[in-house]
Amino acid sequence: MDQSIITKKVIAYSFKTLMQKEPFAKISVSDIMKKADLRRQTFYYHFQDKYELIEWIYHTESQENISDLLDFEHWDSILKQIFVYFNREQKFYKNALAVYEQNGFSNSLYVNLRELFLKILNDDHVPCERFTDEKKNLVSSFLGHGMVGIIKDWIQSGCKVSPEKMAYNVYTYLLDICGTRSEA
Repeated sequence: MDQSIITKKVIAYSFKTLMQKEPFAKISVSDIMKKADLRRQTFYYHFQDKYELIEWIYHTESQENISDLLDFEHWDSILKQIFVYFNREQKFYKNALAVYEQNGFSNSLYVNLRELFLKILNDDHVPCERFTDEKKNLVSSFLGHGMVGIIKDWIQSGCKVSPEKMAYNVYTYLLDICGTRSEA
């Protein structure tokens, strides 16, 4: 792994650790770098400010937990992993979602979720063959935005429903959309 990426990950880990206990506004760059045991100037070599750092975390972690797995994991496994990840990281994300000044959480997550849903709609085991490519793009966009909202609400409510149940709910909703599940 590139040394720059390793350093960014150390800084991000330190920041996330601090945000488990403190709100974003109370954490300084000095606090982050003290926790990382790195010089303050190193921060500015990699990030302009805390907002750029949090955006980088959103982008990197949503990509690592979704897009990077698309070619290696089955999509229903990725769905479950998404909820397991956010359940594990809920303290950080609960504090992060309270940052309104510059919050790219929704956009970063949406881009990767849309890609996941597009893959699902193209999966031979999800019979949406009656969907045109245009409809698949529209449905994956709709589902991506909806899933971002569901994840945000779930995190802010304290992840009371298990990750497995959340993944199952999304899975069954998807089957309903494709018309492959009969009503009980």
